[in-house]
Amino acid sequence: MASLWKKYVYAIIHAVSMGEKIKPIQESIRRSLDKYHLSSSKFDRKVSGIVYNIFRNLGLIDQIIYSKTKINIKEYDPFIRGILRIIAYIYQLDKLSGSETKKTIRKYCIKYLFEKYPLDKATKIKNYIVLLSSSKWTPIADEEKIMLKYKVSPELYKALSKAFKLLEEDLDTFLIETLKPLPHIFRVNSLKASRDAIIKYLRDSGYSVERGKYSNQAIRIHGNLGKEVLRLIETGILVPQDESSMVAVELLDPREDMDIADLCAAPGGKTTYIAERTNLRSRIYSFELYKDRAKRLRLLLERTGTKKAVQIHVMDARKAVEKLGINSMDRVLVDPPCSTTGALARNPDVRWRYNERDVEKIIKSQYEILETGWKILRRGGLLLYTVCSVLPWEGEYIISKLLKNRDDLEIVKLSKPFTCSRILPGTMRSWPHRHGVIGFYYALMKKK
Repeated sequence: MASLWKKYVYAIIHAVSMGEKIKPIQESIRRSLDKYHLSSSKFDRKVSGIVYNIFRNLGLIDQIIYSKTKINIKEYDPFIRGILRIIAYIYQLDKLSGSETKKTIRKYCIKYLFEKYPLDKATKIKNYIVLLSSSKWTPIADEEKIMLKYKVSPELYKALSKAFKLLEEDLDTFLIETLKPLPHIFRVNSLKASRDAIIKYLRDSGYSVERGKYSNQAIRIHGNLGKEVLRLIETGILVPQDESSMVAVELLDPREDMDIADLCAAPGGKTTYIAERTNLRSRIYSFELYKDRAKRLRLLLERTGTKKAVQIHVMDARKAVEKLGINSMDRVLVDPPCSTTGALARNPDVRWRYNERDVEKIIKSQYEILETGWKILRRGGLLLYTVCSVLPWEGEYIISKLLKNRDDLEIVKLSKPFTCSRILPGTMRSWPHRHGVIGFYYALMKKK
C-alpha cells in the first residue's frame, strides 16, 4: 500500500509540474497516470480531481503561499512549485481529504524533495511546507475574497464585470456555474456508428449516458471514463467536443461538393465534423499555424476516417488568400485564437492567466483573420465567425467593425438553439449558466 501511495503522490507532483506547459490539463494528468501506471486504477480519479482543483485555484494558491511564506514561487523550478502548490491546496482549500490523507500526501512530498534535491535546499523547502500546513489562511483584502469565492484573478474579474454589464448577463450566476463539474461530452462520428447504437452499447456497459441537448450527434457521459470509452475515442467513433462547438459547424451548413476553408483548424473537432457532415464529398482546406497542433489535427483526421477530404496548410491563416485565391470558397469557418473566457469550466488555468495586453493583440489578429476569410468567400457564400469568449470586444465589436468596413455583407439572423446577443441583434451566444455548455459567440454572414 505504501508503494501505491508513493506513486499516487508522485503522479500528482508530476502532473502539476507538467501542467504549466502541457495543455489541456487533462493531457498532463494522462501522461502522469501512465508514467506511474495508475491509469484506470482506484487512484485515477483522485489524481485527476486534485490536479484539476489545483489549477482551478492556481492564482489563489500562489497568493496563499506568498501570504504564509513571503516567497515568490515563480523563482523556483516547476517541481518545487508543484509541491508547494499541492501542500497549500491540501491544507488550505481541500475540504474532502481527511487528516490522515493530508499527512500521507505531505510525507511523500517531503520524501520526493529529499530524493531530488540537495539536503540544504530540500530542508529549506520542507520548512515552507510546515508553514503551509499549519494555521488556516483567511482572506483579508477584497481581491482575495473574490479569488476565494469565484476562483478567478482580479484582472479577469474586472474584465468580466465590464463585459457582463454590456451583455446584460448576471456575472455571479455565470461564475458560480463555471465551478460546477461538467459531464463528458462527445460527438458520435456518423461515418462509423449511429448515436443510438453507441448509447445502447455504453449503457449496456454500465455507463450513465444521455443524448445531447443541442446537436443530434452529441452524447453526454456522467462519471468516470473506462476502457470502453477510451477504445471508442482511439478508433475515432467518439470525438471529444462540446455541443457549442458542434453547433458552430451546423450553423455553417456545409454541403457536398463545396469548397470549405477552416482558418484556425487544430485540434480538429470542427474540421472533422465538416468532413463528416458532407460525407467526405467536399473539399476542405484547413489552416494551422503551429506544427505540433497540425500534427494533432492529422492524427484526428486519421482516427475519424476523414483524411481524404482535407488538405492541411501549416501556415498563418492571414495568408490564406495566397493559397486559395479571392472569392474561392463556398463556406468559411473563422474560429480564431481567443481569451477562452467562455471555457472556464473546461480549462481551469484560464481563470488565472488573463492579461489585457495579450487580449489586445489577440483582437487585432482576430479581425485580420476575419478579413482574410471574407476575401476568400464567394458571392452567395456563408462565413461563420465564432469564438469561445464571453468578451464582446472579441465578438460583437469585431463583427460591428467588419459591418462598418464592408458593403457586401449581410448578417444571417441567428436565434436558435441559444440566445440572441443583446449587443448585436442577429448574432448569438451560448452560455454555461443558461445552456450548460461552453460560452461561444456566433455570427453568420452572407456575401452579397
